[in-house]
Amino acid sequence: MSVRVVTDSSAVLPRPWVESLPLDVVALQLAWPDGRTLQGDPPYTEVSDEVLRRTPPSTAAPSPGAFAELFERLLADGHDVLTVTPPSEFSTTFSGATLAARNIGGERIRVLDSRTAAAGQGIVAGEAARRAASPGATLDDVCDAALRAASRTEIWATLVHLDYLRRSGRVPAIAAVGAGALRLQPVVRYAGGSPTPVGVTRSAARGAERVLQAWERSVLPGRSLRLIAFHCERGDEAVSLSARVLERAPGADAHVVAVPASLAAHVGPGLVGLAWVWD
Repeated sequence: MSVRVVTDSSAVLPRPWVESLPLDVVALQLAWPDGRTLQGDPPYTEVSDEVLRRTPPSTAAPSPGAFAELFERLLADGHDVLTVTPPSEFSTTFSGATLAARNIGGERIRVLDSRTAAAGQGIVAGEAARRAASPGATLDDVCDAALRAASRTEIWATLVHLDYLRRSGRVPAIAAVGAGALRLQPVVRYAGGSPTPVGVTRSAARGAERVLQAWERSVLPGRSLRLIAFHCERGDEAVSLSARVLERAPGADAHVVAVPASLAAHVGPGLVGLAWVWD
C-alpha cells in the first residue's frame, strides 16, 4: 500500500515537486463580480489584466465532490491519502476534504490543517510527499512528516499594500489603512494559522531585504534547506532573493514560483516572499 498526498491549488508548489513526487493538486475556482466563473486555478499572469482593471474575483475552495472524485480514484489504485489544507478558519477546504474523506475513505484518508498557507502549505505538502515517496512509508509516517514540517516551516512576505488581505478578512482593517496612508510596505509573517504584520518599510526593496534577514536569522549550519521564493509580479526580486539564499546555502533545494490566481486575488499584485524549512 502506497501513500499519495493531496493539496489544493492555493498551495504554492514548485513544478518539479508536483512532477516528481506522489502529489496531487485539486484546483480552486474563481468567480468574477459579473457572474462569470473560471473553472480551475490558472497562473496569475493569465488573469492579471482583469484583476488590475476590475474588482478582484472571489475564490471558492474545492467542493467535497471534487475531493471525493480524486479520493475514489486514488483508493481504487491502491493508495492511502493524506490531504494538506490551509487553516480551517480561513478556508472551507478543510471541511470539504474532511466530509469527502468521511464518506469515502474511512481510515485510509486523513486530512491535515497545515496551520500555514501559500508557499508554507506547499512546503508542508512537499515534505509529506517526499516521505510518501520513501519505500515502505505508511500513512502514519507521512502524517508525522507533515506535522513536523508544519511546526518548523517559516513564511515571510512583503506586499505593496494590504487592501486585498483586508477585504478577505485576513488582517485588521486598521493595518491596511495605516500602511496605505503612509505609503509604507508592510512585512508579514505567517505563523500559528494566520498572517501577522511584523513591520513596515519605506520601500519595496527594503521590504524584500527584511524578508531575507528573517531567513538569515533562521540559518542552521550543516542542515539541508528547502525553500520557495514566491511572488506576484515581482519575479526579478524573487529570483534575487533565491540567488542570495543559494550563496549562503549552496546545496539548498530552492525554487522561484509565481503564485496562482486564487492567491493573487487575496494578496494583489506586488507580493514577494520566502517560505522554508530546515531538515
